[in-house]
Amino acid sequence: MKISTIIRGGLYLSKLLLDMFFIWLTLGWKVRKARNAFEKELVKSGMPKEAAEKLAKKYSSVKDKIMKQLWGSVGKLRR
Repeated sequence: MKISTIIRGGLYLSKLLLDMFFIWLTLGWKVRKARNAFEKELVKSGMPKEAAEKLAKKYSSVKDKIMKQLWGSVGKLRR
């Protein structure tokens, strides 16, 4: 293997990891905002706060599943 090929591969991998981190950060922020807005609307419409929190937790669990799949696919690329 050429050294340039190894360096280029390392650069692409580092860019991929940086993009994944940015996606994780952005998605986390957007999900947090959506979850809080959803909770507020449910409470405003008369639902008990505990029940609204329980429903809003689904947003976070879906985000966690998506990120788990993304990181799993990155792990498969390395093999």
